[in-house]
Parts: sequence; C-alpha cells; structure tokens
Amino acid sequence: MIEKTYIAPDALKKLIGNKDLFVWGARHDGYAASFVFKRIGIQQAGFIDSSLSLKGKRAFGFSIFMPEDFFAEYSKDNSFIVIASGFYADEILQQCEANGFRKSENVLIYGELRKFNYQVDVSGSCNLRCISCPRGNFPDHRKPGFMSPETYERLLQKVLRDDPYTGIISLYNWGEPLLNRSLPEIVRITNQYSLLSAISSNLNISLDFEEVIAAQPTWFRVSTSGWGKNYEVTHTGGKWELFYNNLFKLKEFREKHHPEMIVEVFFHIYNHNRTDFDKIRKLCDTLGFTVRYRHAALAPLDNIEKIREHLTVSRQAEKTRTLQILKVEEALKIAEAPEEKSRPCYYEDHLWINWDLHVAHCMEWYRPGLNLVDADFLSVSLDELVAARNSSEFCDKCKARGIHRVYCVYGDEKLIARKESLRACS
Repeated sequence: MIEKTYIAPDALKKLIGNKDLFVWGARHDGYAASFVFKRIGIQQAGFIDSSLSLKGKRAFGFSIFMPEDFFAEYSKDNSFIVIASGFYADEILQQCEANGFRKSENVLIYGELRKFNYQVDVSGSCNLRCISCPRGNFPDHRKPGFMSPETYERLLQKVLRDDPYTGIISLYNWGEPLLNRSLPEIVRITNQYSLLSAISSNLNISLDFEEVIAAQPTWFRVSTSGWGKNYEVTHTGGKWELFYNNLFKLKEFREKHHPEMIVEVFFHIYNHNRTDFDKIRKLCDTLGFTVRYRHAALAPLDNIEKIREHLTVSRQAEKTRTLQILKVEEALKIAEAPEEKSRPCYYEDHLWINWDLHVAHCMEWYRPGLNLVDADFLSVSLDELVAARNSSEFCDKCKARGIHRVYCVYGDEKLIARKESLRACS
C-alpha cells in the first residue's frame, strides 16, 4: 500500500529549522534526496550509510558517516535525518528512534515525500545474455526498441508536474542503455530539468561512449562478476579484455569531462569468483571508483516464483543456481520468515517505464504483458497509477508469499559477512 506524507517545501524548511540535515543512504535515493534539497534551498550537512564499502568516502562533496560515528557526534537536538534507503527504511527508522529521534519531528522518510521512483528503460535491447538475467534465461521478451529524446522529454515534463520531489531518473532496467545512440541527448535533457541521472551498464561494448560521459550523468554503475575467464561465465557473451579496457576508458572520460560523476562497480558474488573480489577492489582503488557487492541473485522474480512452486526453470537459470553461494531456497526461507515478510516492498513505489511508454507492473517481474495499467505513461494520471498499485491483487499475492523481500536478502551486506562470502568483508 502506497502511503505518503506530503509536506510543502516551505513547511519542510520550517520543520528542519537550524538543525544540520543528514541524508541516510548514499545511493540512488540518497542522491535524489540530496539534489531535491539543494533545488528547494535546504542545506545538507552530510550522508549516513552503514555500508562498509563507503566508510571514509564522500559523495557530492559531503562526508559519509557510519551510523555509530554519527550518533556519537550528533543528536535530535542539533540534527535532522531524512531516510533515503529503499530496502531498509523501516529498520533505519527503528535505529533512529532508539537514539531519540522521532518521526515527523526530526526524522522523515524520503520515499513518503515523493510519490514514485522513476525507472525509465531507454533501451529495449541488451548485448549480453547473462545466465542470471532474464535476457539470458527467460524465453519471452518485450518488443525491442529505443526511447527517443522527444518522447523522453515529454515523460520528464509529466513526472515533474505530478511529482515535484523527484530528484533522480534511472535510465535503465533490463536493457543496456549505451546501445541507445540518443543517450547523450537524453542525459543532457535530464540535466536541463535539474534532475540527476543514473546509468547502469555492463560496459562490455565496442561503441564509443565518450559522448555519454561528456553529457555528464550523475551516477554510473558498472556490473561485474569476476576477473578474467570467471567474468565471462556469468556475464555471458562478454569479453573480459574489452570490459577491463573500458574501465580505464571510463576513468579517462570521467577525468576529462565530468570528475564529479560517481562511478560504482557492483560485484556479484558467486562460488566461482569469490577470490576475485580483492583484485576488483584494488583495481577500483586505482581507478578511483567505489566498489559495492551483493550475493548473486537469480532474476527475474518469475524464476523465484517457479522455484518456490517446484516448477521447471530454464537451463541457464539452473546453471546460475549451481554457481550461487546464497541459494534461492535459502533466500526464500529468510524472506518468508514473518519478521521479513511483513516488511515493506521496495518496488511498490517504483514505476518502471519501458522504452515504448508501457508501465510494467514491477521492475523485478519480467513476463511480457504484465503491465500496471493498459494505457501508456503519458495518457494515464498519477492518481490512476497509485490506485492501480494499491488495488493490485498481483502485488498482494507476491507479498503474501514473501517474494517481494527476496532480492533485499541478496543485497544484505550483514548476511554476506555472516556467511563469510567475502573474506575481506567478514
């Protein structure tokens, strides 16, 4: 159920007053919240994030505090927290309340200010066939194609009319955005409307992508699943040498055109690549990139449902399962436990808009034709979208079985440490 706490910008300024504002979450939502506050004239003091990979780091010129360091230095009397974390907002709120903060007084949840988080798949194609991804393990796909800059600008105009607390647009989901030759213009349009832009790429591409970086996207994520031949097992169809060389090109283009761009290398942990992590981390230190990690998951949720119901999945999905450290059955068991299953759905307030403006029901379910509404995004009102989400029997069924929390389990860094999936993180 989507429930929002709308506060006009002037009222928000008054609520914060002279306190130091901290954004809890130094990723997508945190960057979005940070930029929105800058746009409406609220000064930020820093970020808070519990990820060990961000310890001692900075984002947009602000220090990133570990929670224990923050609470040792700040209190409810001199600081205000906006929680901008999709997976763990409820858990973070409990931590804030345990330290004397109170919701609506000195702590707010960013996801309750904005109405939706917008994920726009500007590319309906991908150059790889990764066995953990529906592009490589699912039989049916949506029609391929690319969003034009003209369509994208009309989409942005509608988003900002409907949802003024929007701060970031993600330009990807199941497609490879660099395949869209109009991506530089799409990034420039995003900047013109004072929005941040996020790109996630496999970077295993021979196309020249310098113009994309010159257009100045805010955040650029690169996925990887190993070093050398290990990489090519699960980034199926990719070539390690091409990927490796493109990382250095990315560094060169960032230094030349946009040094402020945040680059995050996202490492998927499998049994066959776990000893590669230190090499990736050292490479990222050399390149000046941030490295993050998660247990490798099997996507999409359609496959998770099939396994839960003891149905057959594709040969590629089965191969993924043999390589996983955190098996689907174990992740499901954790997600189905009452304390986890009762937690909110991260995806419920996301809108995934396909390149042809169809609004998919969920960004993690893949089956073609599973749309939230029949009309395209430009011809449907925000109230209709909210009503469709809140009345969705499909969502209710997903949440009743705990499937909505499975990928949160895969992203749990505390679980990665407990399982010693990466020795360096334990």
